[in-house]
Amino acid sequence: MTSRLDRLLLLLDTGSSTSVRNTAAKQLAQLAVKSVISDVTIAEDIKTRTQHVPLSDPSAWRELMSVVARILPFLHSKSFETRNAASTALSQISSLTPLWQPSQNPNAMATDKPSLPIPDYPSFSIEELVSQGKLLLASSGKEFIKPAVLTSPAEVKKARKEAMGRLGLEFLDDVAEEMDLDRELGAEVEGTNGDIEMETVKSEGSPSPTDPCPVKKGEESDPTSRSVTPGPITPSEPDQPQGQELNAMSARERNRLKRKRKPGNSAFVAAPPPQSAGAKFSASASGPAKARLVAPDDSAQNKSRLGSPTAEKVVVDPTKGGAVSAKEVTPSKALEVGPGVWVWDGLVKVLEVDLFSAAWEVRHGAAVALREILRIQGKHGGMQDGLSVEVNELAHERWCNDLSAKLLCVLVLDRFGDFVSDQVIAPVREMVSQTLASLLIHMPRRSVLHVHSILLQMIKQEFALPAALTTKKRSSKSKNNDSEPRTHVWEVRHAGLLGIKYEVAVRSDLFEAADLKREVKQEEGVEVEFDGDGKAILRDVVDAAVLGLGDRDDDVRAVAASCLLPVAGHLVNNIPDSLEKVLLVLWNCLSDMKDDLSSSVGAVMELLGKLVAFDRVINILADDTVSLPLTTLAPTLFPFFRHTIANVRLSVVDTLHSFMTVESLPRDWISAPFLQLLFQNLVVEERSDIRNASLLAWRTALSLVSSIAGWMQSQITPQLILEWFAIVMTPLGFPIETAVFYRPSVAVDGDAPERHNVDKNMLAQDLALISTEVIYKARIATSNALALLMTFWLKDPDSPDVFQNIMIHYFDSTSMLQKLLSAIVAEEWACEHRKILSTHAPLIETSPLAKELSTKSSMWLQGNPPVAYHEMAVSLARIHNDCFALLNGFATDCKLPISNIPQLGSEIDVTGERPGCFTIETAQAAVGPFFTRLKDSLGRAKKKEVAALVDKRALVVASIERYNEVKTQHDVRVSAAVAAAYVAFQSTPDKFSPIVKGIMNGIKNEENFDLQSRSAVAVASFIEFCRHHQLPQPPEKIVKNLCTFLCQDTEQTPTFAYTRKTLDGILSFQSANSTQRNGKDSAKDKDAPPPEDSAKSKISRRGAGLAFNELSSKFGADLVTVVPNMWTSMVGGLESAFSKCKSPEESDPLIEKRYGQDVIDSLSVLEAVVPTLHQSLWSKVTETFPMLLLALRSKFAIIRQCAARCFATICDIMTAEAMRFVIEEVVPLLGDAINMANRQGATELVYHIVQRLDMKALPYVIFLVVPVLGRMSDADDDIRSTATNTFASLVKMVPLEAGLPDPPGFPEELLKRRDDERQFLAQLLDGSKVEQYSIPVPIKAELRKYQQDGVSWLAFLAKYQLHGILCDDMGLGKTLQSICILASKHFERAEKFRETKSPDAVHLPSLIICPPTLTGHWYYEILKYADNLKPVLYTGNSRERTKLLSQLKSYDIVITSYEVVRNDINNLEDIRWLYCILDEGHIIKNAKTKLTKAVKSIHSQHRVILSGTPIQNNVLELWSLFDFLMPGFLGTESSFNERFGKPILSNRDGKAKNGEAAALALEALHKQVLPFLLRRLKEDVLNDLPPKIIQDYYCELSEMQKNLYDDYSKSQAHQDAESAVQSTNEKEGKGQQHVFQSLQYLRKLCNHPALVLKDPESVTKALGKVGGTGDKLDDIQHAPKLLALKQLLLDCGIGGGAPAAGTIDQGKSELIDTVPEGNGAFSQHRVLIFCQMKQMLDIIETDLFKSHMPSVTYMRLDGGTEANKRHAIVQTFNSDPSIDCLLLTTHVGGLGLTLTGADTVIFVEHDWNPMKDLQAMDRAHRIGQKKVVNVYRLITKGTLEEKIMGLQRFKLNIANSVVTQQNSGLSSMDTDLVLDLFKRTTAEEDARAAMKKKGKESNGPVSQKNLLSGLDDLPAEEEYEGLDLSSFLGKLGK
Repeated sequence: MTSRLDRLLLLLDTGSSTSVRNTAAKQLAQLAVKSVISDVTIAEDIKTRTQHVPLSDPSAWRELMSVVARILPFLHSKSFETRNAASTALSQISSLTPLWQPSQNPNAMATDKPSLPIPDYPSFSIEELVSQGKLLLASSGKEFIKPAVLTSPAEVKKARKEAMGRLGLEFLDDVAEEMDLDRELGAEVEGTNGDIEMETVKSEGSPSPTDPCPVKKGEESDPTSRSVTPGPITPSEPDQPQGQELNAMSARERNRLKRKRKPGNSAFVAAPPPQSAGAKFSASASGPAKARLVAPDDSAQNKSRLGSPTAEKVVVDPTKGGAVSAKEVTPSKALEVGPGVWVWDGLVKVLEVDLFSAAWEVRHGAAVALREILRIQGKHGGMQDGLSVEVNELAHERWCNDLSAKLLCVLVLDRFGDFVSDQVIAPVREMVSQTLASLLIHMPRRSVLHVHSILLQMIKQEFALPAALTTKKRSSKSKNNDSEPRTHVWEVRHAGLLGIKYEVAVRSDLFEAADLKREVKQEEGVEVEFDGDGKAILRDVVDAAVLGLGDRDDDVRAVAASCLLPVAGHLVNNIPDSLEKVLLVLWNCLSDMKDDLSSSVGAVMELLGKLVAFDRVINILADDTVSLPLTTLAPTLFPFFRHTIANVRLSVVDTLHSFMTVESLPRDWISAPFLQLLFQNLVVEERSDIRNASLLAWRTALSLVSSIAGWMQSQITPQLILEWFAIVMTPLGFPIETAVFYRPSVAVDGDAPERHNVDKNMLAQDLALISTEVIYKARIATSNALALLMTFWLKDPDSPDVFQNIMIHYFDSTSMLQKLLSAIVAEEWACEHRKILSTHAPLIETSPLAKELSTKSSMWLQGNPPVAYHEMAVSLARIHNDCFALLNGFATDCKLPISNIPQLGSEIDVTGERPGCFTIETAQAAVGPFFTRLKDSLGRAKKKEVAALVDKRALVVASIERYNEVKTQHDVRVSAAVAAAYVAFQSTPDKFSPIVKGIMNGIKNEENFDLQSRSAVAVASFIEFCRHHQLPQPPEKIVKNLCTFLCQDTEQTPTFAYTRKTLDGILSFQSANSTQRNGKDSAKDKDAPPPEDSAKSKISRRGAGLAFNELSSKFGADLVTVVPNMWTSMVGGLESAFSKCKSPEESDPLIEKRYGQDVIDSLSVLEAVVPTLHQSLWSKVTETFPMLLLALRSKFAIIRQCAARCFATICDIMTAEAMRFVIEEVVPLLGDAINMANRQGATELVYHIVQRLDMKALPYVIFLVVPVLGRMSDADDDIRSTATNTFASLVKMVPLEAGLPDPPGFPEELLKRRDDERQFLAQLLDGSKVEQYSIPVPIKAELRKYQQDGVSWLAFLAKYQLHGILCDDMGLGKTLQSICILASKHFERAEKFRETKSPDAVHLPSLIICPPTLTGHWYYEILKYADNLKPVLYTGNSRERTKLLSQLKSYDIVITSYEVVRNDINNLEDIRWLYCILDEGHIIKNAKTKLTKAVKSIHSQHRVILSGTPIQNNVLELWSLFDFLMPGFLGTESSFNERFGKPILSNRDGKAKNGEAAALALEALHKQVLPFLLRRLKEDVLNDLPPKIIQDYYCELSEMQKNLYDDYSKSQAHQDAESAVQSTNEKEGKGQQHVFQSLQYLRKLCNHPALVLKDPESVTKALGKVGGTGDKLDDIQHAPKLLALKQLLLDCGIGGGAPAAGTIDQGKSELIDTVPEGNGAFSQHRVLIFCQMKQMLDIIETDLFKSHMPSVTYMRLDGGTEANKRHAIVQTFNSDPSIDCLLLTTHVGGLGLTLTGADTVIFVEHDWNPMKDLQAMDRAHRIGQKKVVNVYRLITKGTLEEKIMGLQRFKLNIANSVVTQQNSGLSSMDTDLVLDLFKRTTAEEDARAAMKKKGKESNGPVSQKNLLSGLDDLPAEEEYEGLDLSSFLGKLGK
């Protein structure tokens, strides 16, 4: 079957969506780089990657390149998605791979010449390239051809030569010169085949390597066929064995040297014969590490075209594991490089060949791939190990020159263009330009200048075109001037400009450099001086761009404009003399624009906008002497006012405005058309930034035109003013009359412009498409504009008064909108008059119109509002129809005579003034008395019909209510606007109340934010008017009302009466959680107001807030004096309750009896008003701090909540003063052990401060973190949850706090306290800084440093009552570290109890919960390491467990499994535990399972999770783990999902738009959980780790095995063996035979009962004895070793999570390897599984892999494998990182093979001879191994097996000769030892024996027995310590 690598490769091509392909690409990359870095799975979460592999390790790079070679063919795909996916994979690979750097040769400097010649740039003639006519088109008619396989450096060179020859580029490369040599070399090296193979390539049938090779038509027409086999492995990389050391020589010298070369030195290896054209391609890996390949499949070739395309559709099932077949294939040397050469060189060479392919897709694919590789890895291209820096730099320069020349050739020759909308897209040229830019980043300056000069030549094309080109027309796109002869090739110019665009973007240093020495370059035999200084280069760029901007082709112009954008600043500052030329060209471009979609308009406008920001540009435009003065230029911008692109519209207004603001510029272009365009902008523009800019420009324009007498009147006619008013006053929902709009003409050459109407919706005023808010914004803006016009117009007393009649007409209108807008115009006019004329005299004194409007306003406010407004007629007509239909229903449905039905009037009268017409009163009568009378007249008849009419009536009543609501809303709107206008006119009214009422209703009820803001301004103006006229009463009343409005919203200002009974809890946190948890369905509070009331009260609060804001901005520091009782109105409630009290005990009774609601109101007002207050009033706020502190300490939860919210707002505004008070007075309350209200209030305040201040809280974080931390284990649930949540936010800020200045005004002792707390936090955030913890009890193991650190970290957590996850890598001893902390804490607690007898030190047991396979392991490890702990296994059946239950508390450690906890939770949750440790704690990742809920209900003082899987991959599962450790720390599950889950998941498919959000979410989460995770990778602690860790994994016998074992011990065979042993050694031969047979039987039995139960009868009998624990012998329950093996593999991340095949929905299974377990893209570990017997391998394969772990991919190597296939299996396993396991027998797999692909070795069975097992281990543990090797030995506890291993002790120094001798034969063993082998012992017996043995140990002579037991103390594995590569390099000092 196929391996994971094959399936991922297939997905690159066949993935159903981009996200699937990108995920496959990411996983491929992670697979590929596995060989060169480790732990890639978490790369996305850890910014710094550790490089774990020496760059010089060729085998690692070969593995990497073998995967790369498999990806390359996909770059040739016709599908853009496939090419993109392949390039994404390569990009990910180069990002994840460490940067290759050449190693320095210390001696190189001595031998190098003092100065080496500078490399030449390849000679380059654009004229020749253009004139020879050999172009790169879309496909050159060869679209049915695929690129051939290039498998050796010689072939790559040949392919390159052929490509260069075909395109006439021989001058580029000295390949031509080297070809003969290479043939010679190839022949020498490859033997006689070399030349023959070369000839084969030439033969007719096979295409050239760069021409894609033929494919049958049927295959081409079937899209899936192309994707099944991606095609060839990519071409290869010519090795340069002597490499760059010869770089300084000439080509001839190099060739001479090459000829002298001995054949053996070349890295060339014979290439396989090329495939014939029709064959399917076999993609092969490079290097000895052979990858598995898709075997050539001939059947696919023979399908007819009609063959169903689905036949080849491959659905990849994530559950697919299974055996993988090996393929022996000659490896491609495609990407190999010589030793010490830049590792990517081969890949780059291959891609270079593809750059010149005839198919544009291949060129594009190569360019994309090259771009990624050069960008990330190009820094050291062309360099070589062991050379001096100078030589390497020159080599790098030569390499850059060669590659850039090739890229430039592609730019010149490529002609492929595609159209997107109306714009040419040249994918190859664009991509090659980007690739060139990626290369330019790494190029030295002089090389960049060479490239620069060639790009300029491409743009200028200063040579005559061949005749064939001059007549050629461009595509239909260029309508104009097609008949003119061509003077240049537009595609070449386009490409040159693209190159320049990217060049200036990446190398701005070119212009910043001062005059550098002049560079001299040789070009076409003539010596040309090239001025290298910045100005000259800049001038060249500008000239090139100007040339491009003047081009007839729109696409060339677009690129040319974008070239100058990055250098606009340099252009203005360094070469101002070029500015005029640039501007002139830009204006010409604009005047030549044909339509809105001209591709260049955006770029040109953007450039113009950028340039106009500079003063120098403005000065040029002011100059009349320039060729085009502003007067001519400005109108060319008019057509862009309503351009489709919003940024163009904005930049037009900004540009013209900036022209107006410069005094020196001419202004005669400011005319009626310009003002009309501005006004039209205000009417139809939806974007507020453009609207505001237009209004500003309008104001500036009017002030300019009014400054010269008569100019304004000459431009703006009364008719125009009338039209403007008519437009503004158009009723809502009616289309705007556009006939009067001014449309600037942009006709070019008589063609009418093509335009898209961007204002269609606004002009139609369709309320379904445009919101009324937007329309109101536009109308208010136009009203402001008209008010400005009135102000400037009437400034001149002689100007005719055109406004009198218009204003009076609209002010008297019956339309709500017209009255409202005319009032706004009047108000703005009065305000602008004061502002512009700087007068305090009221307008009414000078203007009769103002006087009349003021009088009308006063009358309107004092009278009754109108019965209705004109806009309501439509609604009334609808109601009329409904009423008529309703009453008529009595006639039609109920059959009443028509004469009985009352007449409602046929005409509608909104005003209610005409008799006999239908009014709203008639409607109310119709649904009221009329309806009732008719209904009563029917009596009890017609019930059904009447019911229907009653329903209809309800609808009509609702319509009438809505009509009245709208009427009220209109009244509020008009009266607020009229009152505001009256206030603005500054008349003194007869009565104040109508005015106050008008404005205050606007504040209280206005839904529209803009209109409500206007009322707020009016309030401030009115109070100012009252102050001016010494009228104290209205302001006081207004402020009181505003305070009342602030308190109407019960969410912000709760009702004390409802909540007075709630004393306990933190309401803020509860409400935050309940809204998140319940969302919309949260239970409604029975006292909560209905939603409409709530909405109204929110509007009132918003309005009052706006009013206070305006008051503060108007009166500033005088606010409190302006309104004498204002402060009392605001904080009166607080003063009443707290001013005379010293403690909550005094104030709470007052609150309860009288002032509860007043206190809440004051806090609410203060919270709203403080942000608006002037800074000088802050001292008054400071006076309230003591009162707020008392409120925080109140017993009433609601008072505490309001005080916390209010104080947090104050902290946000006046941070320094308030935070100091909080830290000195409030934070200490967090530690108040006695009074819970104090703790709750303080916690609630800190919670709000953190939520509210966010980053502002940084300087104070350190003061808050530690006290909050202490509350995370508070007895009160609310305090604990709030503290945990707050801590989570605070801890993320801690790293940012360092280095900030001290908070202002903090005393010295506070700052000192901060330093102490900082030290604590450093320990919390960085496990390595934790103080060393000395373990108080003896532990029988020597802890490594990192293990000691782990124990110290666990002790630190315990000290501060914290909990955490220890997620060290597999094999680092998490169990041992846990045992150490358990032993220590139990000992400390016992000691404390012995000394103090204090109740908080009484004995508590600890609970360890682990998977069932590990319970025994824990038990034995505890016995082994800690003498002071008394463990018990709480497992077995329920009867056995019940017996133990009562004794549990007497033990120290209770070990149980997750299943037992789930079943016995009722018993276990009643026990108080000291520690609860979850081994493999990720089992509780799903919060909803019964098991998880059970585990979380266990009560313990300390909680620890152990998990080897990197948490970073399981982001979403973290919530559940932390919910066990610290409930509330990550918020609720839903909030966690919102905040972290969704953004992170949305980026799983790699979409760029989500990338940033995901990265930020991951970063935030990482910071939050970091202090509670300790994870060390093996690689990180490698320096103090042996390279091999051997661990014993104990299994218990199953019931069946126990029975069989016991049966055997009673059998005759046992007795024979026993007697044989006891008899003397002379009868050795026969006796030993008995013994061996017996031992062999027991060994088999330990492995699997099936190995000893041969006949069906004995099987049935054995199954009968165990009674139904498994109905078949192949049930893995009978073989604990298989269970243990399964658990080990799952721990390694292998085989987890995939359901059995067939249970997965095939349609969803395409993302093969998004393993549900979240183990990342692939398992971190690969495993060798050793058995002694083939039968055991069969059992593992069938019973375990196929039945239980179908997703495991594995291979098998045993005695049955043919010898000639063994190497292929090894090779395949090593080179394909997606194969999880290799099954071997010790005899076959144990010798002579290198299996460094694996890092985990599991022995299911063991050899008698320890050396055999050692050799088997060393298959994985060899010099090529880059990871720590873990060896697990599965040992059945209490059986012969354990005893054999006890004898061997090969976990220690096995090579010790004593051991080898002792195990060489039974004769040398002690008799009692041999007899002991046959017994099955229990754990208790083992423990007793150990104690006995200890007691017996004597100091007598060393016997063999003593020696064996003493082996435990021998030092571990010194002999292997020096064998790993890192220590070898360490010795060399590298």
